[in-house]
Amino acid sequence: MKKFLSFTVAEPSDIIREGMVAVLRKINGDFRVFEVSDMEQLENHLQMKRPDVLIVNPGFWAGEKAASLGGDMLCVALLTDLRDTQNTQGFDLSVSLYDDFEQLSEKLGRLKPTHQEDSGSGRTLSQREVEIVSYVVKGYTNKQIADKLCLSQHTVITHRRNIANKLQIHSSAGLTIYAIVNKLVTLEEVK
Repeated sequence: MKKFLSFTVAEPSDIIREGMVAVLRKINGDFRVFEVSDMEQLENHLQMKRPDVLIVNPGFWAGEKAASLGGDMLCVALLTDLRDTQNTQGFDLSVSLYDDFEQLSEKLGRLKPTHQEDSGSGRTLSQREVEIVSYVVKGYTNKQIADKLCLSQHTVITHRRNIANKLQIHSSAGLTIYAIVNKLVTLEEVK
């Protein structure tokens, strides 16, 4: 399994952005870390650099936008205020300025690199797509999945379409077999 190779920290505040970059380098000096201070240039930067992980203030750039870019980039909400928790819809994870080094390391450690290969198809699924697959095979509807993951139904449908295209599996039965074989769910979890 490969590790993350690159991060982009998108934040207009120099202090916050450079602090996050310093912490990321302390966690692992091998990361390539890009900085973006101009939110108008963020989409252009993401298309050119294609980082593995985007860390961004959700007040400036919505997670729904990140999901719409497609690809396997993971999106992390950088919360600068404890009251920002309602703005994390569409993000894979949220971190706070109030997290200490160990908390931040642990949270980022929970992210699964999107470069890992599936044993079955050789295609890759993002962490969010893996979560959605597990809910689908457990019998959840798109609306229930959206509610569980704090996403819009449209985003869930987009993820499901991307999953079907990546895996070339277009039925719930096929997806269930894939999930069991790849240990995304246990047989007991399937309804």
